[in-house]
Amino acid sequence: MSSFIIPSNKNKYDATNAFNDLDTVHWVQHNNKSVKIGDTIYIYESKPTQKIILKTTVIERDVYNYHINDAKYSVTGFDFSSQGPWFTLKLVKNANVNVSLEDLHNLGLKGNIQSLRYLDDAIAKAIDVISNDTSELTSVKLIEGKKIQFYTARYERNSKNRQACLNYYGYNCMACGFNFERMYCELGHKFIEIHHRKPLFLQNKEVAIDPINDLIPLCSNCHRMIHREKTNIITLDELRRKVLIPYTNFD
Repeated sequence: MSSFIIPSNKNKYDATNAFNDLDTVHWVQHNNKSVKIGDTIYIYESKPTQKIILKTTVIERDVYNYHINDAKYSVTGFDFSSQGPWFTLKLVKNANVNVSLEDLHNLGLKGNIQSLRYLDDAIAKAIDVISNDTSELTSVKLIEGKKIQFYTARYERNSKNRQACLNYYGYNCMACGFNFERMYCELGHKFIEIHHRKPLFLQNKEVAIDPINDLIPLCSNCHRMIHREKTNIITLDELRRKVLIPYTNFD
């Protein structure tokens, strides 16, 4: 099965509510011959939102009878049933992935998303990793960003970088100062998560990591908050300003 991405203009059509209310929606096919039943189509809102809003699957193609009543989702009142033939797309999930065109280019996408575009396997898997929030947050590698192509778009990481980072910064959270050993005694000894200042999924190649400038130790809560919006990852300073208790180095 193949994956594609297609643009959607929220000022013309309310795709999110259409799919959530109806589950299946007709989408203009034009003269496309490459999309097959069972393929995945991601629906992308461009500026100002710049996000992948929906993941859908193709359940019909070459549809000439527009039989789904979605007229109320036409923001401008345009009659989309006049533009056949259509695909019939079924909602897989709400993706809600904030990802800029530059980020997609970094993942390997060529050109702009002005019409239906093919996604290679690496890009599609990376988008799934982002939308599922399944990135491995605690392990790192010396040369990083080399994609493991089987099962999922995980990334190889090196424990030497992790240890070099901890040797320099220690085991206190760099955002809030929390120390696992101080709270959990022996159970928390030498436990902390490592944060990449620039997400690895935006790298489409192996990159050399500087464990001092590229990595920082964070407690689990602060790490999750930094990654709360997935691709819209806030900086350490931004997180510190949001933490109610000012950062304190407990050592």
